Amino acid sequence: MRTLAFLAIFSIALLTASCKSRTQKMHEFVNGFNQTAMNSMIGTSGTQAKVEGLDMIELNLASPLDINDPTASQSAQLMISALPAMFQREESMMDLINEGVKFKVRIIDTNGRIITDALVDKSFLDKTKQGSPINDGQSPEETAISALNASLPMQYEDGSRLMKIERTSSNELTYTLEMPADMQEILKSPNAEPLLKESLKSDPSTQNTLRRMRGLGITKVTYKLITPEGKSIQSMTFNASEF
Repeated sequence: MRTLAFLAIFSIALLTASCKSRTQKMHEFVNGFNQTAMNSMIGTSGTQAKVEGLDMIELNLASPLDINDPTASQSAQLMISALPAMFQREESMMDLINEGVKFKVRIIDTNGRIITDALVDKSFLDKTKQGSPINDGQSPEETAISALNASLPMQYEDGSRLMKIERTSSNELTYTLEMPADMQEILKSPNAEPLLKESLKSDPSTQNTLRRMRGLGITKVTYKLITPEGKSIQSMTFNASEF
């Protein structure tokens, strides 16, 4: 879920016109990108674009990752892997790409440090298109979710495992978590759900994620807890307003 926060900016529609010069189009894109990032509450965390020279745009995409986290590099690479589909679905970006503009994309952590980067240009997109065809029926957000699911399951320190991420409705994201036996016993307590909810709500990274999800139209997040055998334990739903 957290790796998904930066994707909101790709759903914007930026106006372009054939009579405008490449430089004008670059500046219009950058201005629109930054305005949208700021309006969706992502801009304050470091997501921004800027023009570099005559044929380069730098995109800094903020993430809730920490570069010192062992999983940060893998998560950032998944974000990079979702870029080709997003670029090729965004008319304003492809217009610039076809005019020879290059995008220096950098995934940055919560302290502004670069985790990984990629240079996206026509050659890069042509190669990735041949090697990984785009599903025209998927939105950029769905493409990113598919990329994340390809790396699952992911095990956490407490023994739980993230098995699946789904966008179960236009405004809801559902996480399926497999819980180990010792945690299943704890979850049987009548006080377990409110305590677990309170723990998640007080976690800064969870708070930031839920706030950023609003930019994608996500207002509700559900945690579906299951046993290793796939039997349902319980579900917990959070509304963005709770954060």
